[in-house]
Amino acid sequence: SEPAARGQSRADTDPPPAGAMPLLHRKPFERKRPPADLRPDEHFFYCRVTNEIFRDYDEFFERTILCNSLVWSCAITGKAGLTYQEAVESEKKARRNIQNFPEPLIGPVLYLAGRTRRARLHEVCDDVHAYLHNRFFVGETVEVLRNSGARLQCMILEVKPPPKENGMMNGHTQSPPAVATETIVISDSDEEPDTPKASARNGKRPTAIDPSLFKYKVKPVQQERYESVTVKACQISRKPTLFSRERLKLFLKLHCELHNGVQRPKATSVIKYKVCEKSFSEAFPDDPPAFASSLPTPQRKPPKSRVVVSPLVSPVVSPMDAFVSRPVIGVDQYYAAMEREKLLALREEMQAMAYEKAKLQRAQFDVMEAARRREREEREREREELRKMMEEERLKKKEEKERQKMEREKEREKLREEKRKHAEYVKLWRKPREDLECDDLKELPAPTPVKTRLPPECFGDALMVLEFLHAFGELFDLQDEFPEGISLEVLEEALVGNNADGPLCELLFFFLTAIFEAMAEEEEEVAKDQIAEADTKDLTEALDEDADPTKTALSAVASLAAAWPQLHQGCSLKSLDLDSCTLSEILRLHILASGADVTTNNAKYRYQKRGGFDATDDAGMELRLNHPGLLKKLSTTSIYDLSPAEKLKILHALCGKLLTLVSTRDFIEDYMEILRQSKQEFRELKAEQNRRERGEAAAKIRKRKEEKLKEQEMKLKEIQERLKEHENRVLNETGENILDLTTKVKEQVRDVSEDDECFG
Repeated sequence: SEPAARGQSRADTDPPPAGAMPLLHRKPFERKRPPADLRPDEHFFYCRVTNEIFRDYDEFFERTILCNSLVWSCAITGKAGLTYQEAVESEKKARRNIQNFPEPLIGPVLYLAGRTRRARLHEVCDDVHAYLHNRFFVGETVEVLRNSGARLQCMILEVKPPPKENGMMNGHTQSPPAVATETIVISDSDEEPDTPKASARNGKRPTAIDPSLFKYKVKPVQQERYESVTVKACQISRKPTLFSRERLKLFLKLHCELHNGVQRPKATSVIKYKVCEKSFSEAFPDDPPAFASSLPTPQRKPPKSRVVVSPLVSPVVSPMDAFVSRPVIGVDQYYAAMEREKLLALREEMQAMAYEKAKLQRAQFDVMEAARRREREEREREREELRKMMEEERLKKKEEKERQKMEREKEREKLREEKRKHAEYVKLWRKPREDLECDDLKELPAPTPVKTRLPPECFGDALMVLEFLHAFGELFDLQDEFPEGISLEVLEEALVGNNADGPLCELLFFFLTAIFEAMAEEEEEVAKDQIAEADTKDLTEALDEDADPTKTALSAVASLAAAWPQLHQGCSLKSLDLDSCTLSEILRLHILASGADVTTNNAKYRYQKRGGFDATDDAGMELRLNHPGLLKKLSTTSIYDLSPAEKLKILHALCGKLLTLVSTRDFIEDYMEILRQSKQEFRELKAEQNRRERGEAAAKIRKRKEEKLKEQEMKLKEIQERLKEHENRVLNETGENILDLTTKVKEQVRDVSEDDECFG
């Protein structure tokens, strides 16, 4: 409240909205109207809460105390123990709550409320809610439970009642033909005649159809691809947020009033929602319900005389109506006539005086009404100007907000477009494609020519042999023959040169020594694994080795070549002295004897350890079959005099021979296991790193949220401190004004007392 608003007729704050009027002590509260003789330059006290003005400070102070007292109650919810402002806010909240009440239910709810006979509103609410709980009306938006379990918002197009059986359904029977002679009863009593109800006329009260028997034709609200379907009542439900007992009670409290001890819909609500113009069967195809009554049964008075009229019987008059007094004659009649004339004249005179008085009052009222109308028009004009100014300001602010919103939307759209393009670019960049299709290609550096004495067609095979020596040199003790390792220059010298003591001799020594040692170890293992009672023939059949004539012939030739040193030198090929002079012949005999070690005795060993090794899998036999001229040339020519290509073929065959050995296979499998374990460790480390990065990212996000919450809390504290400062400042100013006014009143009282003493 503001103690003295000088020359103002409006408050800085908006008045309470129309229709929002709390109850004072459970009774309607009426605001005090402004005085009719209020001058534009007059000082007054303005109450912002109730939008009232007072000339007397005591009245203003009492109204302020009354507004802050807990004697108000909400006119809609009935909540008591509130201040005026709290009651207004409660009414606003209740009105907002029932603003989105389902429109298709408004008419049926008011119609059903009119059929109840209850004195208490909560009983009316119970009756209506019990009837509407399992019944749904045309035009209502409901949730339909689909067969998949999902819920779909649909609108009810039609309510289909259950089919009738044999012309009767739910207590409806055919009424007998009406009687031609209907009796009419005329009563002198003020009570309502006891007219028989339709149900009583039929002999029994009609019962309502079971709501679960109705079917509803619905159509989805948003999804246009679905057509209208007919569903059962058990598949339909309302949203609790749209229709509940509490919201129904608020709605009825707003639109019902007590009339002759019975709750009835307000006439304004009935007219507004056109309840009388619609039929209940349009919304729900069933007879209107007959609700129970909780009203007390009034005691009947003894009936007065009445006349029974019938088309076939003459009227019967009661004895009291048949009594007629005789007329008065003589002097009494004359004086009575004179008295009546005086009374008529007096009545006419009083009517004339009343007419003049009413005419004068009407003229005064017209003058005052014209003054009020001019004042009201002036206020309306000022209010309209202020409203236009506020509307223009609001439109400007709205346009500015829309412009800023459009700019922000454009910025966001631009960022989204950039992100989308970047995502497409990254997706395209990550997609595997040919190197020549890349758009960020750079010119390759100028290649450095490889200067070598080897023919170009032999360069690849030479690199293969070199890579084999680097990979498996440690396994076969390459450092014994080449302590400093082998390089491309050494291999080139071995292939191009023809020196008997050159690197080629040492390289062949390495290969043959490794092969002979590995074969000796395998023979020892075969001898250990052999079982004396094992049948080799059965084993060969079990391992599915067919007797191929070609393989048999090749093995026989290889066996003859392997037996040649034993026949002529008296020892096996592995036991011969290996030097630069005997190297060529021993190499030739070794190639010829390739495949001789494939026998039925070591079939199980070959199957288990060497992957089912066969004679045709031997690289030496493959060389003998593919290049027979090379072996023929080697029988008459030294290995040192062969061409680089022929030397590479022999080295290639020796590498292949070593790769088929058990030790080489075990070596490769061990390193494959190490590689698999390394990959597994790498994946675990990468997953751990990803988890750590996600945890760090989540911690950063959580930290940012906490910082943002702290900033919001700080801003909220600042706003609260500002509000407290503002309230304290307003209270201080109000207290100072009241103190000044009190001081002035005391001074005036003291001056008046002094004047009285002087004149006394």
